[in-house]
Amino acid sequence: MSNWNPSLFEILGDYFRTNFVVAGILLACVALVASISVFIFARNYNTKSVSLLTTMGISSSLWIFVFSSLAFCIGFMGQYGKSPDGTILNVARLALLPTLVMGPIVFYFLRTRAMKQIYPFFALTVKGDNSGTDSIRNRTSSLFSRLIAISKLTGIGLSIVPSLANLPVSAALDWKGEKIVAISTKATESLDDDELNAVLAHEIGHIAHRDSLRKTMATAYRTAFVFDPLARFVEAAVYRDGELYADEYSAKLTGKPAALASALIKIYESVRSTPSLIPDTAGLSLLMKNHEAGIFSKQPSLTLRIKRLLEMERRLQSGSLENQEKPSKKNLLRAR
Repeated sequence: MSNWNPSLFEILGDYFRTNFVVAGILLACVALVASISVFIFARNYNTKSVSLLTTMGISSSLWIFVFSSLAFCIGFMGQYGKSPDGTILNVARLALLPTLVMGPIVFYFLRTRAMKQIYPFFALTVKGDNSGTDSIRNRTSSLFSRLIAISKLTGIGLSIVPSLANLPVSAALDWKGEKIVAISTKATESLDDDELNAVLAHEIGHIAHRDSLRKTMATAYRTAFVFDPLARFVEAAVYRDGELYADEYSAKLTGKPAALASALIKIYESVRSTPSLIPDTAGLSLLMKNHEAGIFSKQPSLTLRIKRLLEMERRLQSGSLENQEKPSKKNLLRAR
């Protein structure tokens, strides 16, 4: 036995066929299937978010364990010929350490990079002085202050920023204790009071849902594990669910879901003629390259969003809001 010089393929084959290693990997795979199933069938957004974060944690830990095992198998090849069982046990034990420690470290450092990738809008503009005329600032600030009072959230600032390529955009950032809702002057000029109020409430919803944390973690996961087939799916799902949650939050906070539907259509009409100017990111949360979406799209289907908002409006209309002015049917159908 002492003269046996095993090849790397032999030690890897023996290692990944060991009962406790196989059992651990199978258990992780079962947990992945369970967490994805929870996401698919859950209706509560917090439950769906937890399941996606759980999927990220299990998948990243599994990959780290596999790669750590590979590295330690290479490092212990000389000892394997003398004590195969002992070497396999030592490799498995050693691989558990980076599995538990490396994931959080990787996510921590990659989140800053992800933030810059997701929120270039803030990096370029939000630190500057507020833009727009006094009337724009006063109108927007008044609406925003009322929404903040209703939401009972604290520490959220408002920034009115120069328009990007003359497009109506809005976004929300919650990063290292700084919470900001930003909206472009073009948006404030092109939206009426109800629409502007709904868009501001939508962005407040992103902060209430802690979407900056969720998005940066999801993008960090996809960046670190680009080879993981789940990475793109999970990242896109995190972004889409954040938008749908913010839509629902806006509808509940303002009581006027049709106003957000109207605002979405106006914004879509403004941006669809200039798709090349729109970053491939959900940081500019109301910008849409197209109104249909798939499982790998970071934006939910515009048709779906409008349908959901109009259904909320119909439920409200069955009560005391029957005479409330709604967006014209013609304009709403243009999004389909």
